[in-house]
Amino acid sequence: MADELRLSKQLVDNIMNVVMNEDSRAKDPFIGSQYLTAVVGYVVGTAAISDTEKKEIMDELSSFMHHVFEDVAQPEAVAVPAAPVAPPGSAFGIWKPDNA
Repeated sequence: MADELRLSKQLVDNIMNVVMNEDSRAKDPFIGSQYLTAVVGYVVGTAAISDTEKKEIMDELSSFMHHVFEDVAQPEAVAVPAAPVAPPGSAFGIWKPDNA
């Protein structure tokens, strides 16, 4: 997976539309995700490679899937303007603890 993938909302929507054309229940995110997961299992499972390689690929894809999930599931960072900071040495004052 050295090359960067070009994942976009449009690509995901196009793929999900194909799945939903086959089974309208795939509108449910859990069912749609099951289809995508099954496709990955099928592609790797039927590949002409050793069982060891298949297991390694599945482990790597599982980790990659979690990485993508964490990346897209976190809320967008809301830009909060930073409070202005006075230049060093410009602040002064006297603080006394309240001994009342």
